Amino acid sequence: MASTVSICNLALGHLGADKIDALSEASTEARACNRFYEQTLDALLAAGPPWRFARAATVLAEISGNATVNATLGRWAHAYALPVDLIRIREVRPSDDVTSGAVLPGDLQDDDGGSPYELTGDRLYCNLSPAVLHYIRRVDDPSKFPPLFVEALSWHLAARLAMPLTRDPNQRQAAFQMALQTQAAAGAAEANDERTDSRITSDYERIRQ
Repeated sequence: MASTVSICNLALGHLGADKIDALSEASTEARACNRFYEQTLDALLAAGPPWRFARAATVLAEISGNATVNATLGRWAHAYALPVDLIRIREVRPSDDVTSGAVLPGDLQDDDGGSPYELTGDRLYCNLSPAVLHYIRRVDDPSKFPPLFVEALSWHLAARLAMPLTRDPNQRQAAFQMALQTQAAAGAAEANDERTDSRITSDYERIRQ
């Protein structure tokens, strides 16, 4: 089971650097991992496919009774606050089958067919009420990461750590190439799992008919 320290040690191992026992230790390696880990994780969650383990849906909280907010709506009828764990928006949909206020695990919908919206600062504007946001959320628990995502994350982290720890641009470039390859492999696995789940759902629906 992956942990933040084990992922950091994978990245350090890619570079031939010394491993760490804790992020709190006073080593150069631990300080570098503390500096880059969270940003690297967020960037990978935001990039590539809509990672299944990071998908969520929530009924947005509408903002009302504020003259400044109402003045900025323009062509939009409603303004909403964004969830604090938002990394990337997938789509905005009507709340047909989502419990009000609930945060649900990821679904199997494609990233299309949603309603139009506009983002301004930390607000989302649209013409739906209520509105459900399907999004990629920040996941801080590494035990939730699939193995191929862990591998990709470790190489992306290695690419960021290469210059501070090795001062070798060639090693950084090599790590970055491996990061792209492992991210592509993780994305392909996601797509394959998506197709498998879609076929299972279709077979189940046919049996019910």
